[in-house]
Amino acid sequence: MRGSPRPTFNTAGGVFVFVTGVAFFGCGGSRDVATESRDIRGVDPADAPAQPAKDAYEYVARRPLGTVALAEGRGLSREISQRATDRVADALQRCASDLAARGKLVKGAGRVVALIAPDGNLSGLQVKVAPGTDVAANAILCFIAPIKSLTFPVADADAGNGQRGIALEAAWSP
Repeated sequence: MRGSPRPTFNTAGGVFVFVTGVAFFGCGGSRDVATESRDIRGVDPADAPAQPAKDAYEYVARRPLGTVALAEGRGLSREISQRATDRVADALQRCASDLAARGKLVKGAGRVVALIAPDGNLSGLQVKVAPGTDVAANAILCFIAPIKSLTFPVADADAGNGQRGIALEAAWSP
């Protein structure tokens, strides 16, 4: 034998290691299995609560080309929140109508959460818009800009220091 010794391969030992490895790594663990059930649950309309669910919108303003929903009007009266929602819905309708006439309105949706400063102006926005460049363009023109133009009454100093804000969601389509 010249050079380094050639390693020997024990065929029986190699097979044992291979089979053991497959058995160890190839075995699946136990599985969770749900049994078949015919349990049906529902609410009898007579037993349904008179109040809407806690996650329902506070107010919804529907227009022919879009809908704006008030998700929350924190620290605002119901009248002020609804009036702001209607203003945004009216602006959305006018803008969407103009875009539709030019063939630039696309189906979309968005959500804006805005903080309201003590002086009544918006102090911050959190914006979420459905994907798409055209959707974003529609949202900026027809939904976000009208919200940014909103003003609210000055905060009442006697009402406490709670943060005021408004959350609006909108959906529009040609």
